[in-house]
Amino acid sequence: METTTLTAGGIVCGGCANSVKKALLAVPGVADVAVEVATQRVTVTHDERVDRATVVGTLTKAGFTPAS
Repeated sequence: METTTLTAGGIVCGGCANSVKKALLAVPGVADVAVEVATQRVTVTHDERVDRATVVGTLTKAGFTPAS
């Protein structure tokens, strides 16, 4: 398993965190998602099928603004 960590603007509440988790857990290969609302940090545990671009694209599609 690999881990990708990034910040994403727009995560301001528990509902946002749940939306992030739901979107990322729907991606094949994602095993776990942790979201820290206070820091807007997202940590994704995934297999080799998932890369950073996939995480960024999924967050963007869900309405959040991942840091580059």
